[in-house]
Amino acid sequence: MTGQLGNVELQREERVALAVLSGEIDMSNATSVRHQIAEFVTPDDDAVVVDLSELEFIDSAGLHSLVELGNLLSERRQQLFLSTPSGSHVERALEIVGMRNSVPVHPSRDEALEAARASAVERRPVEPTDG
Repeated sequence: MTGQLGNVELQREERVALAVLSGEIDMSNATSVRHQIAEFVTPDDDAVVVDLSELEFIDSAGLHSLVELGNLLSERRQQLFLSTPSGSHVERALEIVGMRNSVPVHPSRDEALEAARASAVERRPVEPTDG
């Protein structure tokens, strides 16, 4: 199975955590992938973008892990954004399970990052002023 297992590349873009997934995400590694992403996210992050464009395969366990990640982030008052190319097999899987109804899905990583930053600015509380 070498080369097929899922890989998670984590980085930070300002106040947005970015996870780029590649390979295969299935029942053998979905929980581990979710934990890796969740542990990387800090309270200072406004949002998380998960880039699915390099995935070769994702099964129902992988999709369920994304739902669970979204729920965890929501509890932390953070938001999940996904990116996957239009027409890809991953986009079709997201459509089938109805994830587009609960998680913003963008056709590119840059668009997802831009949406995450814009949403964070809108949701960030106004700092009190000394007066």
